[in-house]
Formats: sequence, C-alpha cells, structure tokens
Amino acid sequence: MLVKVENGFYLNSHHIIAIRVAKCENTGHFLVDLEYTPNSMHKLGNYQITFETKTEAENYLHTLNQALKS
Repeated sequence: MLVKVENGFYLNSHHIIAIRVAKCENTGHFLVDLEYTPNSMHKLGNYQITFETKTEAENYLHTLNQALKS
C-alpha cells in the first residue's frame, strides 16, 4: 500500500523500516526521519521532515500512522 509522505512523495508501507523523532536543541524544531528501503534490501533511504512545533509533528505522525494502519 502506498503512503503519502509529502506532496508528490509516496512510499510503499512495506518499505518503511523506522521512524525517528528528535528535538533539535539549537532551534527547538522537531525532526521526523523516515528510514526506508528504496528498491533494494541492500540500500537505505532517509527522508527528513522538520516541524516548528510539537503539535505539527504529532499531527503528521498521527496522519502517517493512520495511513499505515489502512
């Protein structure tokens, strides 16, 4: 199943390996890092999204979680 990560960027839900969330100490922004296998189990891809607030990051993660459950 394809999951919309951002406008124009979709990933197959089976290819997502990990989702990491971190708060940048310098700026206070929240970083969401998606680790995935692009087209081979021997390669990894990373897609990073930055959010200014915790609420924005939580909303994104909630939406992503709902898409993965579907």
